Amino acid sequence: MPSVPPVRHLLRARDLIDARYHERLTVADLARAAGLSRGHFHQAFRQAFGESPHAYLITRRLERAAALLRTTDRSVADVALSVGWQSIGSFTASFTRTYGMSPTHYRATFPPAAGLALVPSCVLRAYGRPQHRTFREDTVRPGD
Repeated sequence: MPSVPPVRHLLRARDLIDARYHERLTVADLARAAGLSRGHFHQAFRQAFGESPHAYLITRRLERAAALLRTTDRSVADVALSVGWQSIGSFTASFTRTYGMSPTHYRATFPPAAGLALVPSCVLRAYGRPQHRTFREDTVRPGD
């Protein structure tokens, strides 16, 4: 039986960050997901992905916050809390350092979210359905 490359275990931790970026995640949680010790996990993650687990988590949170600032009218504080920040000040500082402008200024560079075209949910459901169904409703039984 071939052995699993170590990076495959690290992908489990990275997927956990991607799925639960808004929750409080510790290195111990991520190391457990990868099946590694904390010290070995941190070193292996940095080597595999080029950044620490914490930096990866912060990047995911900031990307999601930027998307929310562009597409919603939620307050900056609400956006910060919803993506996992505990402090509005540290969110603003990290956002400004990464994007080169404050979250409020960043939002102002995009059209207001209220002006975005809203698509009714019934339309979304209709266009989200499979076009070619495989539920045997189109098949004809022999002898019918």
